[in-house]
Amino acid sequence: MARAKVALIYVGGSIGMVMNQKTGRIEPVESLSMIHRLIPELQKEVALEFFSIANVGSSEVTPQLWVEIAEKIESIYDDFEGFVVIHGTNTMSYTATALSFALQNLRKPVILTGALLPINDLAGDGRMNMIFAIRAAQMDIAEVCIVLGPKVLRGCRAKKVDESLLQTFDSPRFPPLADFSLHSHLHPWRMVRRKRTLLCRPTFDSNVIILTLHPGLSEQYLEAILASKPHGIIMRAYGPGMLSAHLFPWLRKVKNAGIPVVIISQSLRGGVDLHRHRKQLTIEELGVISGKNMGFECATVKLMWALTQARTPLRLREIMERSLVGELDE
Repeated sequence: MARAKVALIYVGGSIGMVMNQKTGRIEPVESLSMIHRLIPELQKEVALEFFSIANVGSSEVTPQLWVEIAEKIESIYDDFEGFVVIHGTNTMSYTATALSFALQNLRKPVILTGALLPINDLAGDGRMNMIFAIRAAQMDIAEVCIVLGPKVLRGCRAKKVDESLLQTFDSPRFPPLADFSLHSHLHPWRMVRRKRTLLCRPTFDSNVIILTLHPGLSEQYLEAILASKPHGIIMRAYGPGMLSAHLFPWLRKVKNAGIPVVIISQSLRGGVDLHRHRKQLTIEELGVISGKNMGFECATVKLMWALTQARTPLRLREIMERSLVGELDE
């Protein structure tokens, strides 16, 4: 039986590092041979090919790197049954969301994985995460996912929640797509492999500001945001989308300036409902777009992407309020 072909795309992060036993320094993996030596059993079930496109810490990741990853996957898309992107954990949620929108109509899985410790650390999480990620890349899944540990999470729903080897990531607003235990278990709400034509649209406008509301938010700060002329604003409001009425005059200025505002909830598992209270109806009249139950990482990256796809404010609203890749509940 032919082995499945899986591409390993190295971007950076601790999982792609090894401890040099002679110098004591942590150094990047230079080739696939290191991974083969550390996980030799995998060679029996999968044929791996290694691609290195960057070597950066996750805090150094930029939208341009999202573009490079998406274009690399597009260029080798027909040659592999699945893809594993080796990435640092701190900004992995942003990259997973970016790839979800950049690579639409997937018929194969794109799995992001990482680790808190180098892959050759005996007490680390690198080997386990790599094994689970490569196995997830062979599953009947057709979307961008994050795999750190025994759960396969929808990429645009996942969030880093802890510096824990056991549960680095969680998906507070959506259940896992699959679980690894004694036997792997696939859940029916996942997107499955079927014939689709890949749409690669890796364009992002990074001129987006995140505004987190808090008691005592100053007028000067709000005016400074407006003066900076962002192309879009993500507003993290209270509960189901509540905010103080003193913000209404500022929101009118923002609307008149043609700057779209997407409102999301600060709560970990909640969402925005602009029809729940009379005050929220006023917010909607001011042109604010509902982010529904998107997390702030997902909402931020989706807005960055949508700004390059929509030519009119109405079209932007339609894109933001509609689920394209399973990122929100409709």
